[in-house]
Amino acid sequence: MKLYETAVVLDSQQKNEEIEETITKFTSFIANNGGEVVSRDDWGKKRLAYEINKKQYGFYTFIRFTAPGTIVSLLEREYKLTESVLRYLTLKVDKLALRQEEMNRSKAEAEARAAEAEEAAKLKAASIAEAEQAAEAEQTTEAEQTTEAEQTTEAEQTTEAEQAVPEENASNEAANEEIKPAEEK
Repeated sequence: MKLYETAVVLDSQQKNEEIEETITKFTSFIANNGGEVVSRDDWGKKRLAYEINKKQYGFYTFIRFTAPGTIVSLLEREYKLTESVLRYLTLKVDKLALRQEEMNRSKAEAEARAAEAEEAAKLKAASIAEAEQAAEAEQTTEAEQTTEAEQTTEAEQTTEAEQAVPEENASNEAANEEIKPAEEK
């Protein structure tokens, strides 16, 4: 069994259900005639490069399948009998093209893994920076609380000292008054 790829352009003026039904008809035709659908890629409605049957738009779909060589002529006959098919093309996929696709796929996967690793490193660096900022903020808060406590203690000591000064002044004045009357006598 060989690997084939078929491109079909359908009339885009049909309803989506009718388009889906037509594509399903083709995939089941492939399966019923000894083939196996590997992948199906619907490109959707696209503008045609030139008008085909007075239509400017078409619905593009690509079907990749493995099948015996006799299925190609049967499938193309089915395309010709279906009125909604504007154009079709069926090709045997070259081994070189398969290798190139595999290399591109592996390269894309490697790039995706590298991007994920880079993103993880960025997230880790961001979380470390965030933790450092939180630690600095905590240290700043502790320092501010310590400073406030020291200022409160200093203020209390100053207040006690100020209260003690008037008492000393009062006792000094009382002592001076006692001395004055003795001198006056």
